Amino acid sequence: MSNPNKKRMRIIFISCGMFVLLVTTVILLFAFRSGIEFYKSPTQLLEVKDASIKLRAGGLVMKGSVESTGVDNSFVITDGDNEVEVKFVGVLPDLFAEGRGVIVRGQFRDNVFVASQVLAKHDEKYMPRELEKTLSGD
Repeated sequence: MSNPNKKRMRIIFISCGMFVLLVTTVILLFAFRSGIEFYKSPTQLLEVKDASIKLRAGGLVMKGSVESTGVDNSFVITDGDNEVEVKFVGVLPDLFAEGRGVIVRGQFRDNVFVASQVLAKHDEKYMPRELEKTLSGD
């Protein structure tokens, strides 16, 4: 093989590799587009404008804010700076309590977080990194 042929083969090989990388990236972005959930604190939730985004929000359940009638539940979560009302239809976890940490999954609409799932912490030692940073003010 002469030198020009080697250069041409290298260019073709690199071009094919970049094309495969581009196609893979596009496929992954489309696959994750509807499945990615972003974590937000109550302060960050108040800035959300798109009600179609699936979110995870976390904070402490405010004391005196829990209202429950059967499976219709309402409570307020806070990060110390702001508060957000949460509506949830379903059975709350056994470890759910006022003053304790909670993670909710759902959508933020009209300044109310409509939760599809509520997760309560197992003990006071466990806390997701994002929530710990938010509550500590870092």
